[in-house]
Amino acid sequence: MNTLHMSQTYETDTGLVHMTRPDMALLHTAGLRERTRILEQYVREELGRILGIEPHMVDTTGRPMGCLGIGSISGIELQYRMENTLGVDVNLQRLLLANSAQELIDCLAGQFGPDAHLHGAPVPA
Repeated sequence: MNTLHMSQTYETDTGLVHMTRPDMALLHTAGLRERTRILEQYVREELGRILGIEPHMVDTTGRPMGCLGIGSISGIELQYRMENTLGVDVNLQRLLLANSAQELIDCLAGQFGPDAHLHGAPVPA
């Protein structure tokens, strides 16, 4: 099986940024507010890595994904990394057409937690 190495650090003009993998057990048990906070940090880190900027500089509310600089190629990379890290399906068209990164974060947050099956996530066995 051929797998792509997923870097946990990236470099910006100000130095190295170390990415933190989300705690999957916590994502499945935490309330919506906490899941959203965890996923916001994760999405900021992934977008920052693609854009080459610090995570805190990523605008999560004011700009559509395309205006952030996420196009088809970077969108596929983001989709792949999120699916592999989080273990959820990420619809590429929805990712690319999202009105903001927050919209993506909210969609991801709905796929975890005790009410995840209400948002289209698989029901745990």
